[in-house]
Amino acid sequence: MITTITGKITRDEVQYLLPHEHIFFDMRSLVTPIDDEDFYKKLSLSNFGKVSRNPYAVLENAAMDEDDTQIEEMKRLKKAGCNLLVDATTADFGRNVQRLLNVSKQSGVMIVAGCGWYTDPTISEEDKQLSEDAMFDKMMTEINVGIDGTSMKAGIIGEIGTSGTMTPFEEKSVKVAGRVQKATGLGMHIHANLWTREGLNALKIALDAGADPEKVCINHTDVVLDEKYILEVLKQGAIIEFDNFGKEYYVDRRNRNLLDGSFATDVERVKFIVSLIEKGYEKQLLITNDICLKSMTHTYGGWGYDHVITNVIPMMKDFGISDEHIVLLMKENPLRFLEK
Repeated sequence: MITTITGKITRDEVQYLLPHEHIFFDMRSLVTPIDDEDFYKKLSLSNFGKVSRNPYAVLENAAMDEDDTQIEEMKRLKKAGCNLLVDATTADFGRNVQRLLNVSKQSGVMIVAGCGWYTDPTISEEDKQLSEDAMFDKMMTEINVGIDGTSMKAGIIGEIGTSGTMTPFEEKSVKVAGRVQKATGLGMHIHANLWTREGLNALKIALDAGADPEKVCINHTDVVLDEKYILEVLKQGAIIEFDNFGKEYYVDRRNRNLLDGSFATDVERVKFIVSLIEKGYEKQLLITNDICLKSMTHTYGGWGYDHVITNVIPMMKDFGISDEHIVLLMKENPLRFLEK
């Protein structure tokens, strides 16, 4: 069974699904202001070119707070053949289950909600003082009882945040999430720094806490495409996620902000997936967009949540990935990750 905010469903109810996205989010507190006339302006065609290179060149791009926009985006996603989306947004990152419920009802896309804590800079001082047991109890309540006093339950752990070097709070958060994974059997998303190998340290902490490696996913491994790092994760039985499809940024040294470097392209990602399939790791791979930028939506000039279905699947076929493997990557793998 899979737990959505509107109740439990079976795999037979699912078409394609996206295992890691964000519908409402706010990362503006993490963005350092830059000396540019467009930084505080509205996102528009006049500055879209800037965010196409550096997504944080316009502050507004780091947040999405528009119900009507997201209802329409989800309708387009469903029309493309996807009727289930995992919203891996934590409370400190902008999660709002009441608004997610509205989007789900209006669009027909079923939504799985996340739980836990993101990276250290987003966490309140009050939460940083919580004991491991208190954090464990809070997550278990959101999974078994409901989120924020509602009956809507979390169906995924995470995304659990870690920085380039994990802080003491982040280490505690990963450990607690590992305990919760062991207790519930839910899939667990770990936000690993995009340009380091800190995901290996986070994976060790989670596994030492009792987590099942087959249910732990190290996110964002498709930015640098570090083969040695990726294979080290896979050899431990864990999952990796290629979740930056649609993000092909070249961020130069002037204003890197949250980004420490540039991104691989979708073509490079697909070629790497081919190599992983050839090595026999096709069952340990998740694929999605991880939309957390306003400019990635159709409404604001992007390719939308349906990008991996509308554009990437045909690309995968062009590079020789079979229909059988596409179903495995886009449906069977994420279903197995979500089911308990």
